[in-house]
Amino acid sequence: MSTTEDGKIIAMFRDRDERAVEEFLLSYRRLCMGIAREITGDERDAEECVSDTCLRLWNSIPPEKPVSLRSYAAHITKNLALNRAESAGAAKRSAILEELDECTVQEFTCSPEELLANGMLSRAIDEFLETLAERDAVLFVRRYWYSEPVKEIAGYLGITENAATKRLTKTRKKLKKFLTGKGVYGNEEG
Repeated sequence: MSTTEDGKIIAMFRDRDERAVEEFLLSYRRLCMGIAREITGDERDAEECVSDTCLRLWNSIPPEKPVSLRSYAAHITKNLALNRAESAGAAKRSAILEELDECTVQEFTCSPEELLANGMLSRAIDEFLETLAERDAVLFVRRYWYSEPVKEIAGYLGITENAATKRLTKTRKKLKKFLTGKGVYGNEEG
């Protein structure tokens, strides 16, 4: 979707044009369903997350003025899905989040709440992404931010699913080393 089309949909939300929701769904339903389904693991929960995303968009635009409707909606959907999975008492965590466990959940130099509150982790990950080759950065962001399936990302990048999986493994190891070097995670000896 082009930024011009995004701008038109955002303007429709801002003008309280009910067609905004319909246009949004035509453009981004598949993306939002994929994110929600991957996190919740349930089709019905994913549908509810997409419906709730539409409501959040309606209620937040205005005053919000998102630059990218895709990113803004993906962020909302991801948070709604995570909340739904958590509140449902899901015993299993998303496989995607488990992939990142090896480099993000243990041995932090301060509590996760402190890391998030002061933006330390976010800044470190932004810096890390800048060190990656473009293909690896795209792979990482599409997998861990947009929660896209590895097979879909591999197709987009024109590589095999196996190659994408190997690249993700190497990138997670690089992330752990980078976070350690920045003093965000563990110590450099571990």
